[in-house]
Amino acid sequence: MKTFRILSIDGGGLRGVVPLTILKRVEELTGKPIWQSFDLIAGTSTGGLIASALTLPKHTGVAEAKYSIKDIMDVYLQRGQEIFPPKKNAIGRFFNSANATINPKYSDKGIDKVFRDVCGNAKMNDALTHLLVCTYDLTNNVPLFFKTRSSKKHPDQNIEIYDICRATSAGPTYLPAYELKYPNNGELPDRLCIDGGVFVNNPSMAALSEFSKHYKEYGYESKDNDIQYEDVFVLSIGTGSYYGRITPQEAKYKGELFWATRISDVMMKGVNKTTDYGMKEMMVEGNYLRLTITIAKEEYSEMARADDEAAKYLIGETYNQVLNKKEEMDKLKDFLIKAELMSNDLV
Repeated sequence: MKTFRILSIDGGGLRGVVPLTILKRVEELTGKPIWQSFDLIAGTSTGGLIASALTLPKHTGVAEAKYSIKDIMDVYLQRGQEIFPPKKNAIGRFFNSANATINPKYSDKGIDKVFRDVCGNAKMNDALTHLLVCTYDLTNNVPLFFKTRSSKKHPDQNIEIYDICRATSAGPTYLPAYELKYPNNGELPDRLCIDGGVFVNNPSMAALSEFSKHYKEYGYESKDNDIQYEDVFVLSIGTGSYYGRITPQEAKYKGELFWATRISDVMMKGVNKTTDYGMKEMMVEGNYLRLTITIAKEEYSEMARADDEAAKYLIGETYNQVLNKKEEMDKLKDFLIKAELMSNDLV
């Protein structure tokens, strides 16, 4: 293998409809399913769920995906309310907000059912291409990366994809932390995991680092037995960010309740921009592409908003800002051509 291609998908709850919409266009341009186009797919939180679902086999040992992008999109559109059930009246919303000051906003019953239905009993080693999914382990106080490269070498790390998806999606304040067993390097195996977005919402740098250290295990070869970074490509897809500003009055004088509902988005935006800066500095020009949207209206930025109106807005803005925008589409086509995923004749 000479060319190595990485796909990175951000976290962002039900805003996962944004990367799914973009990935559908990527499949249309390349003429093949996403798992066949990328050698490593990395994801955090909702990105981890998408990465996992894209690589689930139809049957064990069969090189055919269980789900199309449309199938995965349907889970977001049709079953999002099972994970994040909306409160339909003012009284319900009031008691939900009051309860959320003490407990997670949502029970894990809905996410447990949806994720089990989607993932079945598939395990890491069943994935159709390499995976890297991020979570944070509170037991050992360490970032934890689930990697098929590791699970293929260590059978006790070949855990169910369901467990990985639950761990990476356990967003603080939204859902309970998730417990699982995962032995690794002498750490305590009884893990207590929360959403990987608390430290690496955009996992592109983590994926590039993983490949850079272990490239030989990924089958990459070159003439001088070292990485030629002009042969490495990274497509990073976000879930959108709301860029409204917190006022000086709010920042100076608001307390815990105000920040509890906003600090996650502030952290995610900072991490995403920092990672994007680092990737641009490290990667060969033209070999790294970041695609995402700006969310202009705060009411549509809520990661747990599960109604049709929010999904329609996010998908519409993905078309307006990316798919129907010539400059962005030219960048995507140039990237795919350079990565040898698309023929120049098709432009």
